[in-house]
Amino acid sequence: MNVSRALRIYGVESLALVLAGAHNRERYEEPLKREGIRYTILPVPGYTRENIAIVEESRTVTRFLREGFTVPYEAVEELLLLLGREVRERTLVVISGTLPAGISDQILLDICLAIRERGGLVALDTSARFTLEEIGRFTPWLIKPNRKELEEMARRELPGTPEIVDFCRELTGRGVCHCLVSMGDSGILYAGAEGVYQVMVPNVSVVSAVGSGDYCLAGFVLGQATKKSLVQSLKTAASFGTAACLTEGTSPPTPLATANILNQVLLEKLD
Repeated sequence: MNVSRALRIYGVESLALVLAGAHNRERYEEPLKREGIRYTILPVPGYTRENIAIVEESRTVTRFLREGFTVPYEAVEELLLLLGREVRERTLVVISGTLPAGISDQILLDICLAIRERGGLVALDTSARFTLEEIGRFTPWLIKPNRKELEEMARRELPGTPEIVDFCRELTGRGVCHCLVSMGDSGILYAGAEGVYQVMVPNVSVVSAVGSGDYCLAGFVLGQATKKSLVQSLKTAASFGTAACLTEGTSPPTPLATANILNQVLLEKLD
């Protein structure tokens, strides 16, 4: 949803396929309508998981996570039918968000394989713990884990940049085109066919970091969709993710803030 919202601001059209709890779907549908995004809601019984954040004057954030719905397999089948109608050769499908109950790693793998069988490309930003062998089966165009998620995927600790780079190379060796690792205040580490880059971002006064990873991914997708170079795409990704921290809740980053931060993003080629 957030990826579609950011792309729409910059004139790139997409279709958002959203699994939403039937009891509070209006809350998630309203911004899609207001912002003119093409979407399809797949309603499931229950409530969509909600994050309640308490932000203190010191900028300390305490989050309460309300348990969300369980996805019945009928909804998975409906999603697969929709993907079958929409995905064509080179269609990019972004899969992002925490996996809800009912969507196991195996079910997500089946979804990714179905996309690849249609000739589509997969950009993955989820909590799934795929093995290297599973990654090699559907060869994602992009993965965007944070450091903790990368370690879970590696099944080992990655204490420093050299270890992170080595594992990213293992992923690219399995067919991953772009590996973007969110490093928090340290920016982004990137590995791909054109090399390894450290992307450094300016310090900002964080209002809310919720959704910043989605917007970072949207920035990279925007850069690639508009034929920007890899370096420009990485800078756009970093500026989107950082600017998103300046907005309330999960609101998209403003173009003005994004442009200002873009001029402060620095890249260092590590290899």
